[in-house]
Amino acid sequence: MTDRGDVATRSDESVDLFDDFVDAVLDLLRAARRTGGAANNVPGDAISVPQLVVLGAISVVGDRGVSAVAEQAGLAQPTVTRALTALERRGMVARAPHARDGRSMCLTLTAAGRAVLEEKRRDLVGRFAEIWESLGADEREHAVSLVRRLSAVTDRLV
Repeated sequence: MTDRGDVATRSDESVDLFDDFVDAVLDLLRAARRTGGAANNVPGDAISVPQLVVLGAISVVGDRGVSAVAEQAGLAQPTVTRALTALERRGMVARAPHARDGRSMCLTLTAAGRAVLEEKRRDLVGRFAEIWESLGADEREHAVSLVRRLSAVTDRLV
C-alpha cells in the first residue's frame, strides 16, 4: 500500500488509480534494476548492458575521451572505466592518446566492437518492434510521450 499523502483528498477511484500508478512505476524500477547488470547473449560471448551502452556512446563521442563517453552514456565514470577495460580486453575498443590533448584518451570501436553494437541494436529494434506491434493504435499514440515522461520521473527518483 502506498502513502497516499495529498492524493487522499481525491475520490476513491482516483486514489486507487494513483496506487496502481505507484505500483507500476516501482515495477518499472525493479525491472530496470534486474536487467541493468544482466548479460545479453551475443553469439560466442556475452556483453553487459553497461558495456553495450558504452559501445554506443563511443560511436558518438569516443574521440572526446572517457568523460564525454560517461556523459553520453549516462553512467558514472568508474562504471565506464570498468566497461572500457573489459571491452578493450575483448578487442572491441581501442584507446590511443588524444592527438591534441595528451592527458586524454581517444576511444574508437574496433571492427568487432562495431559488429557487436550493430547486432545488439538490430536485436533490440526487433524486440521493440514486437512490443510496438502488440500495442493498439490508441496505445501507440501515447507510448512515446509516456515512456519519455516515465524516464524523466525515474531520473528524479534515483
